[in-house]
Amino acid sequence: MLKKLLIPFVFVIVVSAIYFVSQARQAKEDSKSEVRTFLKEGQQYIPFSLKDLKGKTINTKDLEGKVLFVNFWATWCVPCKTEMPSMQALDEKLNKKYPNQFKMLAVNIDTVNVPQVVELFALDLKLKFPILLDTKDIKDKYKTTGVPETFIIDKKGKIAKMYVGAIDWNLSKNIDTIEKIITKDK
Repeated sequence: MLKKLLIPFVFVIVVSAIYFVSQARQAKEDSKSEVRTFLKEGQQYIPFSLKDLKGKTINTKDLEGKVLFVNFWATWCVPCKTEMPSMQALDEKLNKKYPNQFKMLAVNIDTVNVPQVVELFALDLKLKFPILLDTKDIKDKYKTTGVPETFIIDKKGKIAKMYVGAIDWNLSKNIDTIEKIITKDK
């Protein structure tokens, strides 16, 4: 009796092992084809054109010669919500101190109830800088790994600095970093 049960049991184990080995090989092959090459500081930025909450198209090529602050975010992201007020303060401070040299762009990646939810979010936090709706998967072109992520692009179109995660833009070290990028090659 034991022998009759042992043969089917061993058969199931062998078939399962073969299946799992073939799945592991396939997963390894799939991962090779999906290797992401992340953007790096010093690389040329990727220009894009997106609509803001009012339907106006903003093309980053029209902003060349300015330092761009490109932040990828979502309304459901708690760290994004925490970061936004300091972004607003930074935008006001730098635009006052360096008129026509700095542009903040917040690229929203929400996919549900856009732009209504995004507009309510912006009103609630009293955000005045342009909020763009990522209808063209710009986040994928920038190889973002999550939100928030910020790219500081210098006047020559190079990625000068990258930040992953929420940043307190009110801290002097962060303000100083961006001011150095703005005043470089002045």
